[in-house]
Amino acid sequence: MKYLTFLGCLILCFFVRLPELRSQELQSRQNLLIRDLIKDGFENVGVKQEKDDVYVFYENRAYRWEIDGLSRVLNHAANFFGDTTILHIVPLHEQVPVTIVTTTVGNYKKTLTQQTANDLSVHAIRVDLNTDSVSSIRKGIRLQNKSAKRIDLIFLPGLRVQLGNFDNPVEWQFSISPILQSSLWKGNLLTAQLFIPLHNSLQQSFEGNTRLETATINQLFRLHKNVFFNISSGIFSFRNKIDSYADYRRYGFVSDMRKYFLNGRFCAGGYLGLTGYITYSSGYFNYWPLEKINYALYCEYRNPTYDFTTRLTAGKFLYDDLAVRADLSRQFRELSLGLFVLKSEFGTVGGFNFIIPISPKKLMKPSYFRVNLAKYFNWEFRESTVDPSAATLNTNYDLNETVRNLNPDFIKKQLLTH
Repeated sequence: MKYLTFLGCLILCFFVRLPELRSQELQSRQNLLIRDLIKDGFENVGVKQEKDDVYVFYENRAYRWEIDGLSRVLNHAANFFGDTTILHIVPLHEQVPVTIVTTTVGNYKKTLTQQTANDLSVHAIRVDLNTDSVSSIRKGIRLQNKSAKRIDLIFLPGLRVQLGNFDNPVEWQFSISPILQSSLWKGNLLTAQLFIPLHNSLQQSFEGNTRLETATINQLFRLHKNVFFNISSGIFSFRNKIDSYADYRRYGFVSDMRKYFLNGRFCAGGYLGLTGYITYSSGYFNYWPLEKINYALYCEYRNPTYDFTTRLTAGKFLYDDLAVRADLSRQFRELSLGLFVLKSEFGTVGGFNFIIPISPKKLMKPSYFRVNLAKYFNWEFRESTVDPSAATLNTNYDLNETVRNLNPDFIKKQLLTH
């Protein structure tokens, strides 16, 4: 009788403590997953489980390509949870959510072994640009291994080619630009870029001088319903005219607002800048009033089947020229190739551009100070450079690169074929 009483008490204690044991087990899984993600080099990491749903937040500064980083996070998460667990993976950009990748652990494992039929594979992974559903969950998580107040030194190579005179028909310049980057809070980015010419045959005398390129502070806000708002202030660089005898910069403010539709396939937005001229010589800054206003409206559509992006931009640009520009580009994994044509008050100009990866696939692990090569090299060639038609400012900040590689249709295609 005493034995049965003891056994009954033991069983009762087990069932009383079962929820506590389960909670401890779930907490242990979350902590182990966070530990492994941080060990792999990911920043701003947060994990939360609600019943069968697991939410994983992370920022990739460990891998050059966002798809490689996303695949690593999915692999880590799949190792800690059962096949019926629903994973919600949320990549961040400066701690701001960009997309949501949703799949069950079982379906993701099947896509890795290609055991799913073609019709099932299409539905094995869902990717949404709208992150409103996880905004409250994100606010309730304290991110770990935060990127704030860390410093990156990034080296960006530069190449400029322009048509010259009869004696020197092609002029070119090769340079390297050290860029210091840091952030202080969510959505914030501080940058300072130095320009160092390694070879220069351009006509302007100042092009052979080492100089400050940009010094900016940027703030990104993600609003509801796929609206992004970005504002930059500081000193910006832009292409001076060939006949210019002084190296001008612009200082002031530039803002950009855009909204995405059709789960990222269509985008419409515009930007507005209020700037003034500024130069640096003999140890002094010389500047003029904030009286230059430039603005533009743009829209773009991305074809999900062939990864073609068509973009149309129209507005008033840096030299007070009214212009219209049309771009057509196609993305091949990390590589992007494009053609463009623009018509302004200076005439009609065409050319091409490309984006190619240049850094190693795996970057240095985040620390309080690290050195890396820029992830991508972005270059554009114009058939005529005499008049800088439709010139834009270099703010040293480009949300397009992140959205380009985290486009929902593109993510889904790459994960199913990765």
